Amino acid sequence: MTRRKSEEIRREEILEAALKCFSKRGYHDTRMDDIIKESGLSKGAIYWYFKGKRDIFIFLIEQHLEEDKIIWERLLKEYELGPDFLIKAGLLYLKKHFEDEKLSPFFTEFIAESYRDKRIRKKLNEVYKRWIEMVKEAFDMVIKEGKMKKFDTESLSISLIALIEGLVELKTIFGEKLKYEKIWRTFAKALLEGIQKGR
Repeated sequence: MTRRKSEEIRREEILEAALKCFSKRGYHDTRMDDIIKESGLSKGAIYWYFKGKRDIFIFLIEQHLEEDKIIWERLLKEYELGPDFLIKAGLLYLKKHFEDEKLSPFFTEFIAESYRDKRIRKKLNEVYKRWIEMVKEAFDMVIKEGKMKKFDTESLSISLIALIEGLVELKTIFGEKLKYEKIWRTFAKALLEGIQKGR
């Protein structure tokens, strides 16, 4: 048990070091030696867990997706499912990206690298498909319960995710000047007025 725990901690140290390197230097300018130095672990220890930097890079995005799934499941338990639920979920996701200085640069790197690497592009495709499915399922359930007008929920889900991702990208350009909470709430109010039944 102790050994397994220490292995999990060691792997997290590698991933944290890699995330810092990728966010600071970018994927191409990060070498395995940079990750080794940042982590403070030996070369052998890192290669025991990962074949190379691309495997680390892909694992980081898988971990990010798993964290999003956990947050989503927690929200489903805590809040009543309705149109406003998606607004809360979007705000939480934005908050996570805007407050973690390493996450947004890393995700931007991941998208950029997907243009050059088929394996990374395939992983990114899986990530977005899963997000779209999660949001679509929530919209479908709200429509089924009669709380929302009938819409093409797949298109609505893609649009919602595109806005969130667009705001995350704009953070890189505008920094703290981008009032993401105000922008998101303004959009949310307009969306809710348009999709709620009885309006």
